Amino acid sequence: MSLRCRMLNTLCRTLYRREYRKFTAPCDVTQVQWQYLQALLQRNADTVYGRKYGFSGIRSYADFAERVPLSVYEDYEPYIAEMAAGSEKVLTAERIRLFELTSGSSGGKKLIPYTDSLKAEFQRGIRPWLCDIYTKMPEVCKGKSYWSITPVTAGKSFTESGIPVGFEEDAEYFGKLEQHIMRMIFAVDGSVKFPENIEDFYFSTAKQLLTCGELTLISVWNPTFLSILSDFIRDNAEKLSSALPEGQRTAFLAAARAERFDRIFPDLKIISCWADGRAAEHVEEIRRRFPEVHLQPKGLLATECFISFPLCGEVGSRLSIHSHFFEFRRLPDGKIVTAGELERGEYEVIVTTGGGFYRYCIGDVIEVLETFPDHPPRIRFLRRKGVFSDLFGEKLSEEFVHSVLVTLGTAQSFCLLAPEGKRYCLYTTAPHITAEALDAALCESYHYAYCRSLGQLECAAVMQVSGDPAQDYLRRHTAEGMRLGDIKPAVLSRKSGWNEWFTLR
Repeated sequence: MSLRCRMLNTLCRTLYRREYRKFTAPCDVTQVQWQYLQALLQRNADTVYGRKYGFSGIRSYADFAERVPLSVYEDYEPYIAEMAAGSEKVLTAERIRLFELTSGSSGGKKLIPYTDSLKAEFQRGIRPWLCDIYTKMPEVCKGKSYWSITPVTAGKSFTESGIPVGFEEDAEYFGKLEQHIMRMIFAVDGSVKFPENIEDFYFSTAKQLLTCGELTLISVWNPTFLSILSDFIRDNAEKLSSALPEGQRTAFLAAARAERFDRIFPDLKIISCWADGRAAEHVEEIRRRFPEVHLQPKGLLATECFISFPLCGEVGSRLSIHSHFFEFRRLPDGKIVTAGELERGEYEVIVTTGGGFYRYCIGDVIEVLETFPDHPPRIRFLRRKGVFSDLFGEKLSEEFVHSVLVTLGTAQSFCLLAPEGKRYCLYTTAPHITAEALDAALCESYHYAYCRSLGQLECAAVMQVSGDPAQDYLRRHTAEGMRLGDIKPAVLSRKSGWNEWFTLR
């Protein structure tokens, strides 16, 4: 098995080497970005959107910035409704292959159009990232990889015109040849995505991981998903041990009890998952359980676009300049600059892609860590912009709620603040927080305090939860149609009704 995996992984590295060399070679970032944008506008000049904003007459970035407005998802909803109904050449001249659901776990579901160009743009980031791992960590090549698979519990869905909605697994981001190769070296096959219930999904996934042989790479999105999967292995170790050879069972049970998953998977070399922003609070649990495994924070990816990816040995990630056209709104003065004009500091990302979004304000805030005269800048994700809840004008942001929870001393505890009727409720495993203390801390926000003084908001409440609230949090979102890989950690939700999903003490 090791020889076969080594040959297939090495083949992938060979296939990806061209993209890797292109990315790492010295270049003029501004010229690379303009060439991409120019070609994209020419391809889509005869679309509804392209004619409206005069794509055919754009001769420079200044023309583009003047003619095409900044946009948010709501600006595209009428166009996407037309596309979902079967209309062509609306946002893009290409055929829509599928619609993907956004990852907005605080808000409603949104459909993102996927074209062949957008898929290729994702691959221009995935390929050099993997080639870098295979080149600098060659032992990864000798074994199998686990890429997150989303269980399909509600069946495949389609738009009214028959366009599929949603990828079923991460392998679909690869090209056809690569999908065929990858499926031969995946530790877990696609059969797990059709479970009768979520317990069956975790059991089948855990069993295949334990029996796959040499597992060398794990790529998941949310670190809490890997924690939940590890908990399942620990709690069901006796049952799972029957799938192992008798000589391995005692050592497996001991490692499971000790939560030393690096001993359960002794060949594992690297774990790739979110580790910036809110995810940083959850990734330490992964480091505790896999202390001998290298943890590589993922770059910045969204349902709509591929923004950056890490290179081994570097802090942060490199802007994927061959994927899309990027602009950045500098904080706090609001000046918009291109990738070649970046300096150190904080910026909001604005992206134009082959999926039909132009000057799209994605809502992610980054820090530029370092710029280079002839290479892509190095960045890291900081936070989401504008994630807030606003019933009566209180305008609670996730950043503020997070600061409140830090003040209240909730480290290592599950916390989720959500509106319930005329008040906010904190669902938490922290035993010491009182409703009065929570409400007083929230009143540090002028708008929240004003709504309280007017009687619009009642005193905040605290609900103690038990069981596995992190899994319950994922369970609600998957039941409402989101992919496991798209659900990001959060401390604030705009959704109500969480008492129906958590186990209350």
